[in-house]
Amino acid sequence: MNDKSEIMPQMPLLLGWAGVIPFGIAAIGAHSGISVLVLYGLLGGTTYAAIILSFLGAVHWGLAMQDDRHPAWYVWSITPALLAWPTLLVFDVEFRLLGLIPLYGLAWSVDRQAFLKGLIPAWYMRLRHGLTAGAVICLSSMLLA
Repeated sequence: MNDKSEIMPQMPLLLGWAGVIPFGIAAIGAHSGISVLVLYGLLGGTTYAAIILSFLGAVHWGLAMQDDRHPAWYVWSITPALLAWPTLLVFDVEFRLLGLIPLYGLAWSVDRQAFLKGLIPAWYMRLRHGLTAGAVICLSSMLLA
């Protein structure tokens, strides 16, 4: 990557943090004590978490298309969605959360490896640190609801 990879564009920064807002709302709902909000917070929050994992994988599909990368990157690009999907097939929210939270760590780890190989820009990895932490903190707090 070049020097431009160090400069974080404003739009991804704003949209990335806007994407953390639903995690926060879900966590607040889960702790609200109002049964319908608890239900929506837990089920909605875990569903949103699975959707975002799909997005995190899709980033690698786009990068693989752009740079004609090794086919393994295409395989990885669908892996987060395929691993998150089974968590949504049950209504046990603890199972969902215990399945989803480690997947955020896995996705971060793959992004970190891609960064170390120079395949993704530095600004994206810096953004991922904060966004992943925000998502995992909110999801972890839902385990306590």
